[in-house]
Amino acid sequence: MIYDLAMRLPLAVLMLYNALFVGRDIYVHLFLGRGPAGLTYGTTLAALLATEAYLLLVAALTLVRLRPVRKLSGVVPRITALAAGLLPASLAWLPKVAPTPGRQIAGTLLLVGGLSLAVVSLGWLGKSFSVMPEARRLVTGGPYRLVRHPVYLATAIQGAGVIVLYPSIAAIVLYTVELVLQVIRMGYEERVLRDTFPEYDEYARQTSARLIPRVY
Repeated sequence: MIYDLAMRLPLAVLMLYNALFVGRDIYVHLFLGRGPAGLTYGTTLAALLATEAYLLLVAALTLVRLRPVRKLSGVVPRITALAAGLLPASLAWLPKVAPTPGRQIAGTLLLVGGLSLAVVSLGWLGKSFSVMPEARRLVTGGPYRLVRHPVYLATAIQGAGVIVLYPSIAAIVLYTVELVLQVIRMGYEERVLRDTFPEYDEYARQTSARLIPRVY
């Protein structure tokens, strides 16, 4: 119980802290008129709204999630999960050059698409949400009928959006490392789900794609 509480509060507080700043930016765009003009205004506002929804949902699910039925033992799976979860945020700290209008729109649309998929997937995941490789309930509906890890697909789409907006060697390297860690993380999660739920093998057979239907 102490471990679960210790894992809940920092993440929830971090998400709410970030949500405050995103909420401020939304207010500035909507009521102070300080956002970019034209089509870029709409895509930027959409990205801010999607980000706010994502942050608030993660904070809420972190606080109300079920206690795990089973956890994968070992330090390496936990370090892998933390690293895979933190690397996408590190892309935001890289040096940036103002993108061209075309890259601004394309990259922002990818961000909005990835964030929207993440919100929908987390909504279906509900109280089974977890950062570490832990089993709570087996979710097989919604986007989980198409791929077994839609949240990680959403993260990959968001990362691609950042690459389009601010391309650099460092960003591409971090993005590649993050993808590799997510694949390893998926293996850990599938192991604990398979050990916990006898029906997981049948689910994996019916939903054979991890991230992209008929591809991977």
